[in-house]
Amino acid sequence: MLSLTKHPGINKTDIRYRQVSMLYATLIIMACYFAVLALSNLLYFKHFPIAALDIFGCVSASLVYYYARVTGQFHRASWIIITVLMLVLGGFLVLTQAAAYALMWLTLLPPIAFFLLGLRQGSYVTGFYAVAVLLYLWRGVDEWELGKLTVGAVLNIGEVILIQWFIFRHYEKSRTEAFQLLRDSASTDRLTRLWNRVRLDEFLQDTLAQAGRAELFTAVILLDIDNFKAINDERGHLYGDTVLVSLAKELRACVRQTDRVGRWGGEEFLIICPATDIDGARVLAEKIRLSVAEAIMRDTQLAVTVSLGLAVARGEVSPNALLQAADEQLYRAKDQGRNWVSVATQYVEPAQRLSLVNSAQ
Repeated sequence: MLSLTKHPGINKTDIRYRQVSMLYATLIIMACYFAVLALSNLLYFKHFPIAALDIFGCVSASLVYYYARVTGQFHRASWIIITVLMLVLGGFLVLTQAAAYALMWLTLLPPIAFFLLGLRQGSYVTGFYAVAVLLYLWRGVDEWELGKLTVGAVLNIGEVILIQWFIFRHYEKSRTEAFQLLRDSASTDRLTRLWNRVRLDEFLQDTLAQAGRAELFTAVILLDIDNFKAINDERGHLYGDTVLVSLAKELRACVRQTDRVGRWGGEEFLIICPATDIDGARVLAEKIRLSVAEAIMRDTQLAVTVSLGLAVARGEVSPNALLQAADEQLYRAKDQGRNWVSVATQYVEPAQRLSLVNSAQ
């Protein structure tokens, strides 16, 4: 079972959740299966080289399982176990010289590689694996007994690997596209087609975590349409929706490629600006204030203004602390008579750093 405490950035709605679950299941199955095979080759078949190979697979799977649990480095663990599996399967093919239907074991790698590594990397690994195996088998046709391996057998295994490559590649691509479509639907506001609050929360949390590691600034801008309730009451909700759509379109045009904008709730919108200090965020907020008024007038023939509250964090802070600071500035902008940008002149600092400063004072 996946331990979310070791993977705090992965929840059940994340596409990587299934890959990590598959990784742990694969490691457990490999460790148990190789242990059984090692015992059978030691005690019954008396084939000690193959038994040693099975022991290597069992120990490796166990160590990788421990490594993934302790460190949470699931992607690196996936690459390690795929490499181990390639070595074990290749060694088994060499030791048996394709006897006793040993070729059947080679079909295990493609599905595991696609499930653990994803579409692109799984394709690369499977392609490399198929070429290496086919070259080795082709060389073995002349060296081994024809009763053990024929040209037809080589062609069969090649065809099977190729078919698997197409099937699992198509499956992984379809699964990824379906998941992305579902994620977009669940994280997008239906009216404005901007991110919704859930997606904004996730992005802000990730951005602040990255800012903490690199000591970067993170700016947030809360925007509210002035007197929006009066617009709905006088013109109707459909007209209000037109204003929201026009505003969303202009916000998309104003923000930078690195910024993210979404509907925070009702007539409120949130812009998240990674690696942006107070001066840079102030310039963007003023640009938005002026551009939005012009765009809505052009689209709806209605004079609409917006108020904006701006706050900037330095390093990793609580998302709630940063949003609260921006919300306070938004209220100040309203108190200034609306159609205003209010800026928090001090950075929101991590609680630990603030406590140290207060202690020093």
